[in-house]
Amino acid sequence: MLNSHIHLDFDYVNPPSSTTTGVIVPSTGKDNWDNVIACCTKDNHSHYALGIHPWFIDDHQMIDLYSLEVLIEEKKPVAIGECGLDYVKVKDRNKQRFFFDEQVALATRFNLPLIIHSVQATEDVTDLLKSYSKSRGVIHAYSGSLQQAENLLKINFLFGFGNTLVNPHAYKLHDIVKFLPIESIVIETDDHNNSDELIQVAERVARIKKIPVEQVIEQCDQNTLDLFNLS
Repeated sequence: MLNSHIHLDFDYVNPPSSTTTGVIVPSTGKDNWDNVIACCTKDNHSHYALGIHPWFIDDHQMIDLYSLEVLIEEKKPVAIGECGLDYVKVKDRNKQRFFFDEQVALATRFNLPLIIHSVQATEDVTDLLKSYSKSRGVIHAYSGSLQQAENLLKINFLFGFGNTLVNPHAYKLHDIVKFLPIESIVIETDDHNNSDELIQVAERVARIKKIPVEQVIEQCDQNTLDLFNLS
């Protein structure tokens, strides 16, 4: 079972047991690029992504985008991220958009997928992605609407779901999972401290879609392998 988004470099996130056969570890900015690379180089089944998270935009300058580009070229991450837009926690929308745009451009240049954080910004995220015809990736911890999911599906983006989906009252998310083809879903635990609860996410997807959990795991694993070009 593959975890498509886990912050293993965070002290409070417990490493997964052997039931998890591989992980994608996204970074949040220049302060943890080295840590993310280091925590993944110990294990052939751990893969890192490099990017600048919108929460930490104020800690970064233009020069950091150049540093990111150099690091991508040298270290060969499996994706660009975590990047995106957050209109709840971050006030400066223009700076967010600039840094997100630059990272989408980098992903296009290096032919890498994006790991996108989007909170109350799905329309702007989608519009920007549409301007890069070769962009691809995943909207992790998807929280947009069903209509917005349809629009993202049209440009072949995937959707990440985590522990929020397990909540029996998360009706909106359940409806979106029911609507989406299983081929467009990946599962994750993000910064949740117990990474072994990934199986609960898979079980919830199986219950919503009325298919065996083994089928969910197999397909979500394949989706993750394909998206991040893992052998």
